[in-house]
This record gives sequence, structure tokens and C-alpha cells, in this order.
Amino acid sequence: MISESDKINQLAELGFEIAQPKGYKPHAVERLFRESVKAVIGFRGMKLSSSDYKSAVSGRIQKTIDRMGDDQAFVPGRKDVDKKADEFADYFVDQILNDICEGKPGRLKKLSNNLADGYYSATLRIRREYWKDRKLQREEAK
Repeated sequence: MISESDKINQLAELGFEIAQPKGYKPHAVERLFRESVKAVIGFRGMKLSSSDYKSAVSGRIQKTIDRMGDDQAFVPGRKDVDKKADEFADYFVDQILNDICEGKPGRLKKLSNNLADGYYSATLRIRREYWKDRKLQREEAK
């Protein structure tokens, strides 16, 4: 089982596999998370199944990737983005909406800024580790 503190970190890992944000602007770094929140709270009071929420989040993520310019993020595997978006959506709905927010979109909306702060920090850490590992691999290859 994933501990409470690891859920945001794991979500950031999944998001980083989809799109690696360029720059440090919170809007760009948190974009996948924020779009996922919008996908859920956009139903305003309608109670949907987990499967429907997952489809909505995945669709929103896929459209977001299509709309992102090359100046906003690097997308390493565009052909696999649908599969990665499904994985991100599954995790987001199961662990963030249903577990942390107890299946309540209103609670998700209330907690979204604090959760986004954690997502931001985790993404920057992941990016820092990614580039550190890449640098080590290049040095070892010499």
C-alpha cells in the first residue's frame, strides 16, 4: 500500500512520464494536476462512477498534451500518451479523489491548492534527479 505522503509524489512521477514541463512557472509545472482537478469538479454536483471520472480525466490530459506547445513541455512519447494518460487518470481518481478526498469533488476543490503545491515540489525534485542521472550517464559513457 502507498503511504499518504507518497501519493502526490507518485502522481508527479506519472505526470513526468507524460510531459516534462519546461521552466519553473507553477502554471506549467502543475498543469496536468490542475487539468485533472478541472475534469472532476466540472461535473458540479453530478455523482459519476470512478470509471467515468477516469475517462474524463484521461481525455482532459490527452487534450492538454495536444494543446501544449513545444515551449511549454517536452512530451517524450506522443504515441503512448493515451496509455500514460489512462494510468495517470486511474491513479488520480483512485488515490487522490477517492482516497485522499473521500470521493468528494468538493473536497478535491478545497484541497487542490495544497495538493498542487506538493505536486509542484515533487515534479521539480523528479526533474532535478532526472537531469542529475542523465549527467552521470553521459560522464560514464565518456
